[in-house]
Amino acid sequence: MTDDSPAKPDPEAKAIDESLDEAGLEDMEEATGQPFTAADFHNVVQKQLAHAAGELLAQAKLPWSMVEPLLDAAHTLVADELREAGRIRLHTLRAEGDSWADAEEAFLGIEIPDRDTGAPWLSETWWLSDIATADGDPEEVRAIVQALERTIARLNDWLTEQGGPGGKGESKPPEPESEAG
Repeated sequence: MTDDSPAKPDPEAKAIDESLDEAGLEDMEEATGQPFTAADFHNVVQKQLAHAAGELLAQAKLPWSMVEPLLDAAHTLVADELREAGRIRLHTLRAEGDSWADAEEAFLGIEIPDRDTGAPWLSETWWLSDIATADGDPEEVRAIVQALERTIARLNDWLTEQGGPGGKGESKPPEPESEAG
């Protein structure tokens, strides 16, 4: 005797179908009235597929052995982006309306632009004092102040070598000497 009953729906297939429906992949072709080209894939479909994959991953209970390689890949990608296009700078000015004004103190800025569009996908800033006091340890803050004083002395020496404030050109400060002892 054979089982003629309808097949039970696969819960995972239903989740995939729902994610695709939420991403609107079926409606996109109807809305444009034209089939997607390879160029459209990078602009629209890729983002929708990423959204669908994100939704599926959020709903899934993945074991660490499956999550860890994804995190490692993301770490490598972000590190490469930072190395190739990222900017880490100390800043002294802040925007004030349409002009610039001196900041209350120096702050650290990190920006990583998208390789294709040049628009930043990461842009963060932190006051140096917030970084220094983050652990709430007064001894650590004292050590940081002493290190910053040594940094200021080194920068003043570099400026003197360049002929005063502003310097002679775009020379870089000297490399730190190794403290072999």
